[in-house]
Amino acid sequence: MSKVKKALLITGYIALLGVLGAYFYFATILVREKKQSRCQEVVIVVRDSLLNPLIRAGEIASFLKRNPVELLGKDFSHIDMYQLEKEVESFASVRQCNAVRTIDGTLRLEILQHTPLFRLETRQGSFFVSPERFIFPIVNPFRMPVLIVSGNIPFDYPPKYRGTMDSADTWLKEMSRMTAYITAHPFWSNKVESILVENTEDIIILPRDEDLVLKIGNIGRFTSKMDKLREFYRVLEPLGGKEKYNLVDARFGDQLVCTHRKNEKNI
Repeated sequence: MSKVKKALLITGYIALLGVLGAYFYFATILVREKKQSRCQEVVIVVRDSLLNPLIRAGEIASFLKRNPVELLGKDFSHIDMYQLEKEVESFASVRQCNAVRTIDGTLRLEILQHTPLFRLETRQGSFFVSPERFIFPIVNPFRMPVLIVSGNIPFDYPPKYRGTMDSADTWLKEMSRMTAYITAHPFWSNKVESILVENTEDIIILPRDEDLVLKIGNIGRFTSKMDKLREFYRVLEPLGGKEKYNLVDARFGDQLVCTHRKNEKNI
């Protein structure tokens, strides 16, 4: 074989290898781009889960399956990100969902939650209420220990209600103010465990780990009444007040009425 033919043959092989290399390179690029154009994985991150452990990523995933919202394998061009965010934001304590598509075909859902101020136990079910007066149903009541309000609560909302508090609901607004006051108070925040509503005119404060009932009547002027009840702990508790009395009543003007445990006398 002449040198010219051998050179041409080698050149041909090199050209063929170049064409094949280019083919496989561009084929790989096309496959990768096609793969990246579809949802390969869904990652759910609850960003405030340590401080606010109300829901878990798995519960959000289960919620999406129940609706159903199919994401895996779906082309990103067919996924309405805005609608997906709104769908997730309709679940339990979710306040904000940010849906992000990553370069490797992953759909990342970043979640922020409503923070509960207190818990409502009503005939319609169990709810959390946030400092912004947003009401939402409870997924698991044991994950977030907050002040509990229970009893005959005037709660005119449907079961599983999720939304802002009615502007005309003055009683629940005042209860929100009262629970915020208790939660922020240096003494009462550690003292009060729950609030029992016998009726709107008969509200009872139940201290934590104490066999004692604190009455304030209706919710009006609650700060003044709580100040009077504070005097019981300041003045009478050091004198054995918790052992002598089982009820402390702040309903009567400037007076603080204490009922003796043996019903022998009032002071």
